[in-house]
Amino acid sequence: MERGVEDTLKTLRRLEAHNPDLIEIRFDLIDPSSSISGIRQATDRPLIATNRIRTQGGLFEGSEQERLRSLRQAVLESFDYVDIELKTKNLSRMVHYVKRHGSKAVISYHNFHFTPSQNVLQSILRLEKKAGANVCKIVCTAKTHEDNFRCLKFVNTYAHRSRLVCFAMGKLGKSSRILSALMGADFTFASLDDRRTTAEGQLSIDDIRNVWELLGVQ
Repeated sequence: MERGVEDTLKTLRRLEAHNPDLIEIRFDLIDPSSSISGIRQATDRPLIATNRIRTQGGLFEGSEQERLRSLRQAVLESFDYVDIELKTKNLSRMVHYVKRHGSKAVISYHNFHFTPSQNVLQSILRLEKKAGANVCKIVCTAKTHEDNFRCLKFVNTYAHRSRLVCFAMGKLGKSSRILSALMGADFTFASLDDRRTTAEGQLSIDDIRNVWELLGVQ
């Protein structure tokens, strides 16, 4: 993954050939001393700003205040979306800031251990909507193939009521990444190539589109 803004800009230029619907910029995987100025000017695609709370292999080691400051800076740089974790302290204040400055709030929940029950997933969705999410994002971890079906059933049931993203991470979660968008999810996530994955089980944009083509949906 990119270690500086210059590397990010090079990747953005490569991405243009793949015609992505939107692009996530992972600030936790970029040197925090780098200026993000110039990213917005490098592409007309909708941009999502994400700074995940210390992930494996991430570079961001600052305080929570510094992490949120980087997201506020992305808002001022005209990023279209900002990913705010559901467990963020003073969540409502951050959501208000994002919306007041013209960006949309993606409120996200991640479970790195398992996939909760349908009832728990519904409760998480209600919390995200109550917090003012423009897009609700729920990402779990597949321990069995059946966990994919749980995520897909949830998306199929609730995506018509909310802008919803839901799939499972991990090696066993690949099918939910591919099929969630076909079941009504607002979007799914893919990497440029196999060297730039940001989570286990993530597929490249070409791999996902190839499967969609085989399924006759492109």
